[in-house]
Amino acid sequence: MKKTLRKRILAGAAVAALLCGTAVAASTVTTKMIEANYMGIKIVVDGVEVTPKDANGKVVEPFASSGTTYLPVRAIGEALGKEVTWDGSTATVYVGEVPGQATDWMKKLPPYQVSTNTKIFDGSDPKSYMTISGNKIAQGVQMSGGYKNEGYAIWNTNLQYDTMTFTIGHVDGSKEYKISLDVYLDGELAETYTIDWSDAPQTITIPLDHAANVRLETLNVEGTSGWNHEFGIYDISFS
Repeated sequence: MKKTLRKRILAGAAVAALLCGTAVAASTVTTKMIEANYMGIKIVVDGVEVTPKDANGKVVEPFASSGTTYLPVRAIGEALGKEVTWDGSTATVYVGEVPGQATDWMKKLPPYQVSTNTKIFDGSDPKSYMTISGNKIAQGVQMSGGYKNEGYAIWNTNLQYDTMTFTIGHVDGSKEYKISLDVYLDGELAETYTIDWSDAPQTITIPLDHAANVRLETLNVEGTSGWNHEFGIYDISFS
């Protein structure tokens, strides 16, 4: 059933509350009376119905007013895989990247599949990290594999990027093996690197040529088949 409510809405605050669930300074607010029509508007993204919620998890109902439908940006942005950020100092809503702010690639584009013993560190847990050359790395992928069973991680790059850059190094305290790092683009071997456990962490840039997916694969070059290697890939970025 359609229900019509007349509400006094503070325009600046409405953006913050409806879209991001935060507040703005009173000096930036304009008062405006609108008629908001709540009629059970549904949001469907790529065939999947979305329940819009604010930053605190509270359901936010869309409404229509004067021929315009108002939807909560946070719910829409996140349903499309975009991070939504509210800048109260400029009363700006950012969907996706924020100009001048470094991209968090472990959140924006983490590997969608990894081998059994490979671990993903997304930085969300301060107690979860890998240690490489004495440094605690809270974001990255810890590749683990053996002599015949490779470690791997796969990214869905969706034809969007020219290059992938990352640093790779031996995880402190793990088995002292030499490994091969194979790079597969769309299922075809594109490059192979040989990396020894004693090598300093090295940064590698891979030409992607707008590949649809990237698979990094590590395999023991030497050592006993029963023991796994541990190498970390971090500072990952795409361009």
